[in-house]
Amino acid sequence: MDILSKIICYHNDDFFVMWKPRALPTTFGKEQCFLDILLGEKPSQDIVFSIPDFLSPYIDLPDFVPQTLDQASIDRQMTIFGKEGELGLLNRLDNETAGFLYFAKTNESADRYRQLQGEGKINKWYIAQIQWTPKESAFEIHMPIMHHKHKIDRMVFVRTPQDQNKWRSKLHDATTIIKVLSTDKDTDISTLLVGIYKWVRHQIRVHLAGIGYPVVGDTLYGKDIKEGKLCLWSVWFQIND
Repeated sequence: MDILSKIICYHNDDFFVMWKPRALPTTFGKEQCFLDILLGEKPSQDIVFSIPDFLSPYIDLPDFVPQTLDQASIDRQMTIFGKEGELGLLNRLDNETAGFLYFAKTNESADRYRQLQGEGKINKWYIAQIQWTPKESAFEIHMPIMHHKHKIDRMVFVRTPQDQNKWRSKLHDATTIIKVLSTDKDTDISTLLVGIYKWVRHQIRVHLAGIGYPVVGDTLYGKDIKEGKLCLWSVWFQIND
């Protein structure tokens, strides 16, 4: 079977939305990435392209229709954006985060998306799981984020103005919206709907770890967490214009 036909894809007049499996980089680098596979490379590892069944109720793309991805669609993206334009890619996900990647179909759609994102009008929604039963059913985390001074793959939260002197890069103001969907009483694992407006690298992972409840499987920000699947998935986005 053609590998493109295995990739879950939805579309409307302006965008493609494609599902990226976990443990796969988003874009070009030393390792094989999702875009390499779109451009015809055979996966170098066994990859599960299906969406976990329990996520289905949380995926909400009302203006999109399912589409079997074909070579003509990829060729069209290459013609418009080229490899240097990452085929119209509008967002990235951490390697271990699975979920939807957004691709513009036209330059006009790409420009509009980026303008609205800069204005905080693109709301991105994720499902996350944490080892904790929150006291509140809904809450927000307001915590500035900066790059770690020495570890290029790590971000840090800023609790006080003095903390800014410890780290590097500019200060990123960030807000994460949390709604508790369910809690398993046997495992004490809570499933959260998480929303962000302005994307900062590792924002959700940093914010949840910052209040003491890292995402299940997050070995980068969670202390004493054993290696395992990162329980974080990008499930939909909303344009608020």
